[in-house]
Amino acid sequence: GLGLTAGISQENAFGSGNSLGIQIDTSDTYRTVVLSTTDPYFTVDGVSRSIDVYHRTTRPYTVSDSYSLKTTGASLRFGVPFTETDTVYFGAGVEQTKIVPGTSLPAAYTTYANQFGYTSNGVPLTIGWARDTRDSALVPNSGRYQRINGEWGVGGDTRYLSASYQFQQYWPLSKQYTFAFNADFAYGKGLSGRPFPLFKNFYGGGLGSVRGFEQGSLGEVEVTNGGSLGGNKKVNLNFEIITPFPG
Repeated sequence: GLGLTAGISQENAFGSGNSLGIQIDTSDTYRTVVLSTTDPYFTVDGVSRSIDVYHRTTRPYTVSDSYSLKTTGASLRFGVPFTETDTVYFGAGVEQTKIVPGTSLPAAYTTYANQFGYTSNGVPLTIGWARDTRDSALVPNSGRYQRINGEWGVGGDTRYLSASYQFQQYWPLSKQYTFAFNADFAYGKGLSGRPFPLFKNFYGGGLGSVRGFEQGSLGEVEVTNGGSLGGNKKVNLNFEIITPFPG
C-alpha cells in the first residue's frame, strides 16, 4: 500500500533557540506521530536536551492484517559531545503499549497477554554512542557512521535489556554514485524471570532493512494466520549503490 513519510522542523522556534519538529509516517505496517523539541545548547559545554512525545501504531505483517500494537509515550534525553564526531546519549522515558487483538491474534501474543495483560506500562532507560564522519547526513558520498544503543526496562510491567549496533560505510564511485555497506545487529533479553516483551521484538524486511520484501515480513511466522512475530535477535547486512534521482 501507499505510505507517506513527512517531517517539519523549525529552528529557533518562537525565538527560543530551540528546534521544534513533527514527524509523521503513514505506512501500512508502521504509523507514527512524533513531536520533538531540542535545546542544542542546554549547557554552556554544548550538552543538548531533547524531549519527544509520540504515538505509534504497528501492524506486524500478516496475511489478514488482523491485529495491532499501539504505543504512546514520552522521553527525555541528553547528548554529550566528546569530539567533533563522537556523541554519547542518555535518557529515560515512560510508555504504554496496548495489544489490540483484532480478529485473529497470534498464539504467542495470546499467551503473553494472558500472563502479563493486554496493556503494558514501561519505564525504559537509554544510553548510546554515535560516531559520524560522513560528508553529509542526508546524502552521504563518503565517510562512516556507527552507533550503539542500549535500553533497560526498569519499571512498570516489563523488565528487559536490549542492545543494538549499526555500522555504515560509504565509498564514492564518482560525485553522483556511491557504494554503501550497512550492518545492523540487535539483541534483547528478558529480566527478573520475565520474557523479552513481544512488542519489543526486532523485524526485518522493507526500506532501511531488506528491500524487495514487505516491511517486517522476515523472521519467525505464526503458522495459523501468517503473522510475522519478529524475534529478540537481528542480523542485517546490506550492499547497495546509491544513485541520483533521474531527471
